[in-house]
Amino acid sequence: MNKNKSTKRTIKGFGIGLALLFSFILLSGIDVNAQTMRQQERRQDRREDRQERREDRRDARQDGYNDGLREGAEDARARRRANAQAESDYRRAGGENNQRERQAYRTGFIQGYNEGYNRNNRRGNRNRRGY
Repeated sequence: MNKNKSTKRTIKGFGIGLALLFSFILLSGIDVNAQTMRQQERRQDRREDRQERREDRRDARQDGYNDGLREGAEDARARRRANAQAESDYRRAGGENNQRERQAYRTGFIQGYNEGYNRNNRRGNRNRRGY
């Protein structure tokens, strides 16, 4: 009878130990999986943030180009000397939010200004036509 009782306790002990071991393995797997999912979500968020910043800089550059094109054309038609950096839009950088966007705006502004000025400069057009 003692031997029977001892065997039952041993079996119960192994059963409880096995159940605890199985629970630990199961729960640790869930924790690792959740951690991996959080890391993947953070990576995806960083990728989306970088993409959004690139799009913001591209938009700022395009805005600067359009503003510069307009200002350069106005200066050429008014026969003013070409000076993109003197324009208030260039100095304000179109009201962009951060340094990189301001720099992108200014780069686009100068390109647009030069193109607008050259397209509308009467002296430059006469030289191309041979006047």
